[in-house]
Amino acid sequence: MLKRWAIIVIISLAPALAMTQDNSPKPAEGQTQAHPNRPGGGRFQGVAGTITAIEGNQLSLKTTEGKAVTVTVSADTQFRKDRQPAALADFKVGDTVTVAGAPAGENAWNARFVTMRSIGQQFGEGLGKRFIAGEIKAIDGASLAILRVDGQTQTILVDENTSFRKQDQSITLADFKPGDHVFGRGEVKNGTFVAAVLNWGDFKPMEMPRPQGSPDRR
Repeated sequence: MLKRWAIIVIISLAPALAMTQDNSPKPAEGQTQAHPNRPGGGRFQGVAGTITAIEGNQLSLKTTEGKAVTVTVSADTQFRKDRQPAALADFKVGDTVTVAGAPAGENAWNARFVTMRSIGQQFGEGLGKRFIAGEIKAIDGASLAILRVDGQTQTILVDENTSFRKQDQSITLADFKPGDHVFGRGEVKNGTFVAAVLNWGDFKPMEMPRPQGSPDRR
């Protein structure tokens, strides 16, 4: 008798238990999902890339994965530039932006937020001291001349402790050549930046190393 009542209770509670499951859509690979407590109150997926065209209320982006996407903005879209309120007119071709909103079909987005941080804002005082990003202009032994993303040229060093990477694969210094784009972290030793990790490829804002002591928010 007791067992029969237990089965009846479980069956009666099943619909309520099902309602507690999180059936919200999950972001696709390569996309982000905003925290529900952030401004706007909802959950937003996102995409990041460089603006290649602006036409009316639409932005064309080339994402960090090399895909072409179209972003549509509206009167409800909020814009920020260097953490300050902005407008669509404040953005231009070549700007790297992050978009939060909702997918609107294949390679299309409806934007709720469009944000951008300039190179100065992104790097602060860390560029050339805690990390490096730019184009190799020359290689002389263990010395590399780097045209940094802020337009400054800096000579850096690698040593026996430097790790070289290309798309998650281990490579060597011999695999680099002038014209290649690189980024990585390191520190200044005896007045010269020494790379701890040097990655082959274009710098992506989301791959910028966090300053030492900053919390991991993942």
